[in-house]
Amino acid sequence: MSLAAGVHSVVATPFAPDEALDEASLATLADYVVAAGVQGALVLGVLGEADRLADSERERVQAGFLAAIDGRVQVTVGVSHPSTVVCVERARSAERAGADAVMVASPPGSVAGQALRRHLARIAGSVSVPLVVQDLPQVSGARMPVEFLASLATELPPGSAVKVEDPPTAAKIAALREAAPSLLAFGGLGGVSLLHELDAGSAGTMTGFALPGLLVEIVEAHRLGERARARRLFGEA
Repeated sequence: MSLAAGVHSVVATPFAPDEALDEASLATLADYVVAAGVQGALVLGVLGEADRLADSERERVQAGFLAAIDGRVQVTVGVSHPSTVVCVERARSAERAGADAVMVASPPGSVAGQALRRHLARIAGSVSVPLVVQDLPQVSGARMPVEFLASLATELPPGSAVKVEDPPTAAKIAALREAAPSLLAFGGLGGVSLLHELDAGSAGTMTGFALPGLLVEIVEAHRLGERARARRLFGEA
């Protein structure tokens, strides 16, 4: 299995005024992104404030959202944690729950070397679904050069991807696609460079955006070769 090309909408975690999880709104969010025409959704990422949730809350968000989506689009679950063991446990839990892929960011303070490679390889080896490596140094503090990311292609399950959020993203995506054609590359960062990322060979975008249907239109226009329409839509985004 591979992640579908197109738009994977990053979903916020809904809370009630008393800071409890608003689990009923998970279904509302699921219906909203599906109606927008996205190819997938991602929960428990940075936008979903995953690092602020208790483990029990994470499990409830994971279960509730997967149940609400009910197979209508692909679902990726964020499993990031400084501990490799915890990441592995979270990845296995997500796969058992029915996730189509899992996403992991570099542990804070890590560097692109053998320790990080082993960390990612152990997580990848614990599941059979694709792994999305989140390249977001603004949060993790870890910069992963193209050469390091490309070298992961042999370590990751088939259909795996890199979520490139290290500007300039389009240039990095182009270099990564040339160095490791088997790895999918998605953009992010609110879609601010979406059109340029598509030109560079990205499979689409994984990002939080209030109007995901607009992103879907841009990606579809680009896929059809209607660059003038894609450019107009992108300028209005």
